[in-house]
Amino acid sequence: MLNTTLLLSRESLMTELDPAIYDLVPSVTNSIHRRYKNFIEKADLAQECYVWATGRAYYINEQLAEEDPEQYKHNLQRIAWQMRMVAERYARRQKADKSGYSVTDETYYESATLGQLLPYVIASVVDGTVLEQIQDMIQDGQPRGSSSPSEGRNLLAVLIDIKKSYLKLDQPDKDLLLLRHHEGLTLQQIAEAYGCALSTADRRCSNSLRKLQNLLGGDSPWR
Repeated sequence: MLNTTLLLSRESLMTELDPAIYDLVPSVTNSIHRRYKNFIEKADLAQECYVWATGRAYYINEQLAEEDPEQYKHNLQRIAWQMRMVAERYARRQKADKSGYSVTDETYYESATLGQLLPYVIASVVDGTVLEQIQDMIQDGQPRGSSSPSEGRNLLAVLIDIKKSYLKLDQPDKDLLLLRHHEGLTLQQIAEAYGCALSTADRRCSNSLRKLQNLLGGDSPWR
């Protein structure tokens, strides 16, 4: 919780920020808070957004003073994206603090990361392999790839995090991820198994992976 003496009231900010910000902040706050409600108070998240916006009041007001409707819409969307990025980073830091591990602003559970670690995680569910043993099985402590596979490079914490989220998925999503990432079936083989088109199998697998991502906090906001 933030120190109440540091909180900025909405009234004190009104003279500095464009009124559109007061519609934008609740929207961003609600979106991010749904993912991190167990780790952060909504009021603290909103305050972080207001503090960020206040520090950029001149830039924001200039962008939102645009008279052309299309350009105004574009500017507002860009500011919304920037605010979501800030709120996402703040929420992840709070989650890390309360979960007992460190996190950097650049580390997220991207699709490539989950693709690297899911075979190990699902194996622990199916075969009962202990996660500490799986950690030792991954060469050099981390799988190869361009994405960092752990928050704060604490691999065991990430494996535990992914496993908990995987177990929360509905059974159909678990089954698809198991076939794709544990059994190693191709999309064509999955399509044949489900009696559907290849594009449908691809979409279903992507949706199941996205649901897992959302349980973990979502994809990288830097995209």
